[in-house]
Order: sequence, then C-alpha cells, then structure tokens
Amino acid sequence: MDSVRLKYLDNPKLETERLILRKLEITDTNDVFDYAKHPEVAKYVTWEAHKSVEDAKGFINWTLGRYKNDEAGEWGIMLKDNSKIIGAMGFVQLDLQNSCGLIGYVLSKEYWGKGIMTEAVTRLISFGFKDMGLNRIEAVHAVENEASGKVMQKSGMKFEGVLRQRMFAKGKFWDVKQYSIIKEDWLAKKVDLKL
Repeated sequence: MDSVRLKYLDNPKLETERLILRKLEITDTNDVFDYAKHPEVAKYVTWEAHKSVEDAKGFINWTLGRYKNDEAGEWGIMLKDNSKIIGAMGFVQLDLQNSCGLIGYVLSKEYWGKGIMTEAVTRLISFGFKDMGLNRIEAVHAVENEASGKVMQKSGMKFEGVLRQRMFAKGKFWDVKQYSIIKEDWLAKKVDLKL
C-alpha cells in the first residue's frame, strides 16, 4: 500500500467549477483567521475558535510541518472569484493497510448553504479514489451538526450509524454520526462533479 502514500505526497492542487483546493501558505493567515475566529464555525470541530491572528499562524505552521513530513495535510479552499481562502479540508487520518481515509472540513459561515462544501468534498472523494487508490472514505460529524451530515449525503456518502462518545474534544465526549463511501459505490453511481 506504499503506492497510496506516494500518490498522496504534496497535496496537489485540485479544481472544481468554483474552487481551487491548494496547500495552505503563511500568506493565508488573515484569511484563515477571518473564518476560524467565529464561535459558530468552531462549534462542532475539535479546536476552539481562534482568538488572534497568531492562532491562525500556528495552525498554518503546523500544517506546513505536516506537508514537510509527508503526512496527510490540509487543502485550503479558495474561491476562484476572489482568491480568498474560505475554509480548509483534508484527510485527517489515513489507514494505508486498509486503504481507508477519514476526511474533515471547515467552512466560513459566510459561505454556508451555497453548496461549496459539497463541491469541495466531492472533489476530495474523487481524488481519494482516482489518484490515491483508496477503497473507502469516511467522515463523521457531531450528532447535533446535521448540516455537516447533509454535505456527506450530497457527496454520495451513506449513513452507517451513531458512534457513542467516539470523539473527545473541548472537555467532553461527543456522539458522532459516521458516513462512508466505498469505491465500488462511487463508481456505480458516478458520484462526481464536472471537474
């Protein structure tokens, strides 16, 4: 399964109709802070809302370290219209032995409800199957965060169940809903956007 790892290196630039998914850069600090500072955006993720630009810079530096170490890293979600980073997404975990990846994502509140995250997730799923050679892609969301579940459903994922107290974040255990898509289903349904 080393081929999966080699195909993953470098977080290549990915495109959709409205978006460019690319590596984060230190020059993206203000854009990241702009979306990550809002408590509503951080409500259901594992990290706290950013309190300063330094928090955003710390996240980007951590991500740059992951790129350097060839670890699964984040893609910045950039609007083609204005070249602004409005969110981030990536493979939070890769299980190379079982050819499985867990994705996570966050998006600026200003762009909720516009289909942007579904567009980005669908593109990342396509990359995972076509280019990385994955067989299964998973995602989870806090039970209360049904909007995230809708993104997963619209991206072709199937609900698999509730994992009780599966995630520990912000001082407590969270129940999460798990979704997945396997390559066989993706090929059968041709779940893909025009790329």
